[in-house]
Amino acid sequence: MTNTYSGDLQIMDTQNDTTPYTAETTNSLGQIVPGVPVTINVAASLTWELVSSDRTKTLAFDPSTNNLYVIDNSTEAVTTNITLAGPANMALFSPDGNTAYVPVQTAPITGARAGGIQVYSITNQAITATYPVPSASLAALSPSGQYLLVFAGNSDSVFLINLTASTVAAVEIPGFSRPVNAFFSSDSNTAYVLNCGWECGDPAPGPASVSQLNIPSQTITATVPVGGASVGLLNGSTLYVAGTSYTAGPTFDSVNVTNMTRNTANSVAITDGLHTTMALSKNNKLYIGAVTCSNTTAGCLSVVNVSNNTADPPLPPKGAVTGMLAISNRNVVYVIEGGYQVIYDTTTDTPQQTQVIFHGALSDIVQVDQ
Repeated sequence: MTNTYSGDLQIMDTQNDTTPYTAETTNSLGQIVPGVPVTINVAASLTWELVSSDRTKTLAFDPSTNNLYVIDNSTEAVTTNITLAGPANMALFSPDGNTAYVPVQTAPITGARAGGIQVYSITNQAITATYPVPSASLAALSPSGQYLLVFAGNSDSVFLINLTASTVAAVEIPGFSRPVNAFFSSDSNTAYVLNCGWECGDPAPGPASVSQLNIPSQTITATVPVGGASVGLLNGSTLYVAGTSYTAGPTFDSVNVTNMTRNTANSVAITDGLHTTMALSKNNKLYIGAVTCSNTTAGCLSVVNVSNNTADPPLPPKGAVTGMLAISNRNVVYVIEGGYQVIYDTTTDTPQQTQVIFHGALSDIVQVDQ
């Protein structure tokens, strides 16, 4: 877990909900000094993090310096870091874990508008290229590692980058509505693009949607309207989508991407806010987190039972949800809520009896081994 206050990575054992502590000591006055949670000290502050597919490396971002750190998961130590050209919201590992692609909205581009994908070679410990995409803020990478889809602020296009081309350059594909993310088919030839629409600044208050993009032909082949679409999660052939509709408010939908039809006849109402994260538990409970919400009678965390696509009762207000992790072999979800970690029992949607509190303000969470 990243700690924005201390700049540390906190360590948890997700199988027994414990954290290692330093040894208890006694000071010169004979007073007992209790142990403190073991941490990996990285930087002054940390927000988002990312683990490689082989789980050997973790990236962690320091927003105070725009530094991106690489942690070796086996030694639990920082191996290298790089200073980006500006703030970043995320990064993506290449399939082999040796390269990171980082959208930097303010990256300077000679003779053009700022913004691009910075290519961080972890092996060479250097930024080896910046692919221009004006106001690049988010991205998605195909399973093959060949195609990068980039999403720009206040844009109704996606930008396709073929990373294996002889000349690597972004190709603009129009026809979307404030796209924010995409999920690829296993063969990397199809992308399912989330159109956030009105919620993300499209002046036309039409519905959000999911668009099917054929990558080789660079054409949209189908579009399915949904309530809102600021965040999604692909589970097999089912795409779960949540966001805020201009007419229906905060909603959840389920889409069958095989035939591009909705499984939800009507969008399911959930709690409000800008929804940015999802986690699917072992018992088919989908936890949906928002970074902003009214946080009065209900909180920023919603739960939908995807077995029947019905929302569970609203949960109490605890603050912004910035990170979530479903434990694959347990009915447990770790949620970073209001800067604290809350361990939820997904059979009851309530915090379980065992909780671990860390000092500071937590931000994100990943699982480095299973």
